[in-house]
Amino acid sequence: MMTTLHAAVQNEKLSSKQGLLQRLFAVWFDSFVYNQIWEDPRVDIEALELDGSSRILTISSGGCNAMNYLVEGPESVTAVDLNKHHIYLLNLKLAAVKHLPSYKKFFTFFGEGMGENTHTDYLRYIRPHLDRDTRDFWESNTLGGGYLYGDRISFFTNAGLYEHSRNGYFLRFFHKMANVFGCKPDQVLKATSLTEQEELYARHIDPFFDTCVIKTLGKLPVTMFGLGIPPQQYDELKKDVGDGGTVIDIYRQRVKRLACDYPIQENYFAWQAFGRKYDTLNRQAVPEYLKEENYEKLKANAGRLRTKVGSATDEIKNSDFGTFNRFVFLDAQDWMNGDTMTHLWAAIVEKAEPGSRIIFRTAGAETPLPANIADELLAEFRYEKEMSERLFKQDRASIYGAFHLYVKEN
Repeated sequence: MMTTLHAAVQNEKLSSKQGLLQRLFAVWFDSFVYNQIWEDPRVDIEALELDGSSRILTISSGGCNAMNYLVEGPESVTAVDLNKHHIYLLNLKLAAVKHLPSYKKFFTFFGEGMGENTHTDYLRYIRPHLDRDTRDFWESNTLGGGYLYGDRISFFTNAGLYEHSRNGYFLRFFHKMANVFGCKPDQVLKATSLTEQEELYARHIDPFFDTCVIKTLGKLPVTMFGLGIPPQQYDELKKDVGDGGTVIDIYRQRVKRLACDYPIQENYFAWQAFGRKYDTLNRQAVPEYLKEENYEKLKANAGRLRTKVGSATDEIKNSDFGTFNRFVFLDAQDWMNGDTMTHLWAAIVEKAEPGSRIIFRTAGAETPLPANIADELLAEFRYEKEMSERLFKQDRASIYGAFHLYVKEN
C-alpha cells in the first residue's frame, strides 16, 4: 500500500493529544508549504561525494537541491515528495530551465521571484510542457488565496514567489511582529563583515526573542507548523533544552548562528530568513542553480531529473537493485516512528549497492537510528560521525540540531 502524507505524519492515536496535533499538522501540511528548501546543498554535495556515476534519490521539498545536484553532473536525480505541491513547484522549475529562452528569464522567475513578463512567459514557454496536475495547480488557488492573490502563477507578478507558501506567510507574519517591537531583521543583510553581522544581530534580531510574542507563541507546537515542523519533531527539539532553559533558547541559538556564523554576502538562507528574498543585485547569495555561470550546465543536465509524488521508501522498494546509490532524506527521520524507519532502512539494505551514501538532518543533536532500528539492521551501515559533525558546522541554513551521514557497508 502506498504511503500517504497523512499516514507519514500520523504516528499516534487521534484520541491522544499528540495524535490530534499530528492530524492537525497533516491537514495543514497538505498544501504549498516551502518556496525553497532549507538544507545546505554544499554540505550535501560534499557528504554524498557526487560524480558522474551518482544516482540520487532525494525528497524534493522546494526542489532547490535537486536542481543544485544537477549542476554537479550526476547520472540521475529522482525527486519524490508526499506533498504533491512541492513536486508541482519543482516541475515548474524543470520546465522553465528546459524551455525558457534565456538565463535572464529563468532568474526572473526563481531568483527575483517576480517580473512583469512572467505570466506571458509562462503561457508561451512553460505551460505547454507541464502535465495536467502541475498546470492545474499553478492556474488555480484555494478559495481564500484566489480571492487575495488570484491563481498561483500570479505569485510571480504580484508580491513574488518568496512572499508566498505557508512558510513564506509564516516569515512575513513574524517580520511584521518584529517591526512592531522595533526590531528590523533585514538590517543584518547590510553587514560587510562577521563582526558587523554580530552587532546588527544584537541590535535588530536578538531582542525579539525577549518579547511577549516569542515567549508565548514560541512555546506552542502549532506555531512551529509554519516552519514545517510536525509535533514529533518539536518533541525531539525539546530534548536539547538545557537545565533551566526553554525551547526559545534553542531558537535564539540557531537564529544567531544563521545571522552571525557565515558571511552574509553569500548565505542565501539568511537572506530568505531575514529579507524574504535573494540578493538579486550581487547574485552571490543565491543557490548555485540560479547563478549564471551554472545555467548552461543546468540546462544540459535537466533531462536527468525525474519527479514523482510518493514516498522515498516506496520508491526504493519498487526499484531495481542499484537504481540509487545516493539518498537524501532531509529531516524525514524526525517524522518517523521505529517501524517506519525500519522499513526505510531495510529497503536500502535490499536495493542499494555497497558504498551507497545516505544523509539526513534532525532537530535534535543525536542520530535517531540506534534507538529505533534493530542492531543487526544498523550494522549494515557505517556512521560517519566525525564527518557528520564537521559538515554540520558548515551548514549555512542553521535550523537543525545535527547532520548525519551513513554509508552502506555490504
